[in-house]
Amino acid sequence: MSSDEFTVGIIGGEGKMGSFFSPIFKKYAKKVLISSETSQMTNKKLVEASDIVIVTVPMDITPQVICEISPYLTENQLIVDLTSLKTRSCEEMLLSKASVIGMHPMFGPSVGGLEDQKVVLCPVRPGNYLKWLKDLLLAEGAKVIETDPETHDKMMALIQALTHFTSLLFVDCLSKQGIDFQAAKEYASPVFQMQLAIAGRILSQNADLYASIQMENHYFPEVLQDLDSSLEELQKIIAQGDRGAFKDRFHSLGKRLGKLKEEGQKLTSQFITDLLS
Repeated sequence: MSSDEFTVGIIGGEGKMGSFFSPIFKKYAKKVLISSETSQMTNKKLVEASDIVIVTVPMDITPQVICEISPYLTENQLIVDLTSLKTRSCEEMLLSKASVIGMHPMFGPSVGGLEDQKVVLCPVRPGNYLKWLKDLLLAEGAKVIETDPETHDKMMALIQALTHFTSLLFVDCLSKQGIDFQAAKEYASPVFQMQLAIAGRILSQNADLYASIQMENHYFPEVLQDLDSSLEELQKIIAQGDRGAFKDRFHSLGKRLGKLKEEGQKLTSQFITDLLS
């Protein structure tokens, strides 16, 4: 079967990510079907009428939805989930007879398109579908990364969960200090503005999604333990006024970043230029 003969069914197709991908899949498939809370098409009917089933529903109910549709999936079909964590969803999808590819778009649905956006694929049982999906993403300009679900989730514990967590701490600490955020903008350095902007972006998102990213990643508690240890060590250095130890830690961390220091300097300098223009 050629790719233009595929029927793609999107469960949750009227949601933000489903609405983002629906017009993209329409360019490469014979037909795109959609089921949602308000549509007349049920998930069962969609699965039975589709060659490729995309599951894009809230992460906390994704395993349940996969479990519900699994009995209707056949070995000739592909099931793909779009959640931010891959281990549990891939395990659930593998219980079906279908081919399985976990997929994580590393961006929100507000981006204009796939051009230069990163998409992670976990082809745990891809069958003959991997080339079709990769070619589609690459044709749209996406940067495709292939890995396994465990490696993906370990990386997300750092790239997503830790980043979100530290931004929450940043705003929470400022709040406990009684800061007037609007007044602080008069004093704000460019770096403070950047950190505040990142925190603002995160806190503008869906709280349920971010709770799932923090709480359902089994690798994140270990990351938090390391964060707590690092905080304790730096607190001790500062409390003791140990300037030598601070400088050693500062330079050691800089060496670990390597070339990323220079890249960061360039990127943030450009951001500051844009911010002040």
